[in-house]
Amino acid sequence: MNQTASQALARKWRPRDFDSLVGQAHVVKALSHALDNQRLHHAYLFTGTRGVGKTTIARILARAVNCEQGISRTPCGKCQACVEISQGRFVDLLEVDAATNTRVDEMRALLENAMYAPTAGRYKVYVIDEVHMLSTSAFNAMLKTLEEPPGHVLFILATTDPQKIPATVLSRCLQFALRQLPPDQLADHLAHILSEEQIAFEPGALRLLAKAARGSVRDALSLTDQAIAYSAGHVTEDTVRTMLGAIDQQVVHQLLQALAQGDGKALLELSNALAAASAPFGAILDELAAIAYRLSVAHFAGGLDADDPDQAALQNLQGAFGAEDLQLIYQIATHARAELHLAPEEHIGFSMALVRMLAFKPGGQAAVTRSAPLAPAVVKATVPVMAAKPAVAQSPVPKAAPQAAAPAVADDFDESPPWDTADDLPVAQSQLAAPAIKPQPVYNQSASGDLPSATNWPQVSQEVPAKGLTRQALVQAELVEASREGDVLQIVLRTAIKAYTEASMVTRLEGALGQYYGSTVRLQMQFGEAQQTAHAVQSETRRQALEGAKQALQEDPFLKDIQNLMGATVVSGSERTLSNTGPADI
Repeated sequence: MNQTASQALARKWRPRDFDSLVGQAHVVKALSHALDNQRLHHAYLFTGTRGVGKTTIARILARAVNCEQGISRTPCGKCQACVEISQGRFVDLLEVDAATNTRVDEMRALLENAMYAPTAGRYKVYVIDEVHMLSTSAFNAMLKTLEEPPGHVLFILATTDPQKIPATVLSRCLQFALRQLPPDQLADHLAHILSEEQIAFEPGALRLLAKAARGSVRDALSLTDQAIAYSAGHVTEDTVRTMLGAIDQQVVHQLLQALAQGDGKALLELSNALAAASAPFGAILDELAAIAYRLSVAHFAGGLDADDPDQAALQNLQGAFGAEDLQLIYQIATHARAELHLAPEEHIGFSMALVRMLAFKPGGQAAVTRSAPLAPAVVKATVPVMAAKPAVAQSPVPKAAPQAAAPAVADDFDESPPWDTADDLPVAQSQLAAPAIKPQPVYNQSASGDLPSATNWPQVSQEVPAKGLTRQALVQAELVEASREGDVLQIVLRTAIKAYTEASMVTRLEGALGQYYGSTVRLQMQFGEAQQTAHAVQSETRRQALEGAKQALQEDPFLKDIQNLMGATVVSGSERTLSNTGPADI
């Protein structure tokens, strides 16, 4: 009775030489030149994701250097060394799994054996898989041998995570980064294998398998083995789609058509149908992003790829979306995919992603309309208004003649900080439709019309109606010159802050000064050191008040008693006055 089990495709079709290796042409080229020219390095490092051929290339390299026919890129495959290496029983080929042999003692025992000459081959080859799993001590033990290796030893390291390998080890190896295979190349490879195995298949099924393998040849062959068993020897697209739980492209195309038409109802109906079928919403979002990418490339490349299997379906969608639409779909799909686990339910997160694609579609806001406008009463209730202050809180304002209008810039530019706006909040209006008129504060205009002078300027600059930055510019400016020519005041100020000399600030200052003096003001701002300013006067006043407070503390008998009885001291810099002198509390 024959009890021999069929061999898995991944083992049966494992390459035995460089010519049968799929992909990795850049690695094959470099190693072939090194073998043909007898320029071998003592240590190689192969990096890449699982199933891309790291261990396979290591075995091919071991055969190439130990073939009895001589070192070359094409080992014979028939000599004893080639056969034994293929069968995994060559005495001078040591394959070590670093994931289970991480300790330094095991590495030292391995390296001690490296000192001895090969038993049967030309080179003693050490293949260390997942080398990044070694401990730091094991790496240190290996380092000495890598620095001064025996001439008959060849190290081949393989890893999926080269970032975890010490730089001292990396610097002593020739590094080769193996790449994932593109789906088209993987599908062609699977078609060749199934044809040789005389197994019927559909090209669409192989494309699904290649896409699910994500660039791994071994994973692709393992999935193909599973598909053969699942489909009873006939690999069809429907059976593979069912096996993988893959998304039907027609569903994704229907979603995009509903987006193109701005049909929110159809979008939500499709979403509900997918939820009822327990569809993988994350995979659907991936497909939406992938199709948006392909359409974007077609938009800028002048058309779809002629070999694209979905060319007919995508051709209908290409004209329905602009470049901005596709960018929006891609961005929302990828973000929603990453945030799907944050939604209350995946179905809700997926549906909201579709609604966002429709709501933010450029020029498509009209597709989402309200059934009826909000009632005025509802709008009125949602707008908070500040009630008018009681009359007793208002200081009486004497009747005065209307003031000369200031430039429009001073009225339109509201630069007051939040703490200066409490008195200027609008009073609640009886009808929201009526515009709220902001009451203008009444300032004490200069009664005598006297010109400002160096003596009174610090006081005048604080009386001028200004707020925010304009107020700061006034109190930090020094009067240089003032004169009157008819109804026009000519004022020159100097400030140590460059920003206060800009034209926009000069305009606002002219408006504030003109409102104070009741006439037109022409202002010139100079940049330079300013001394006789309101800010300087306030600072000096605060300093004198603080010195007085310190002196009063030193002479206070109660404080002296506390210091004597308890050994207390006054913390320097903590003194404060009881009055508010100037804008700062001191």
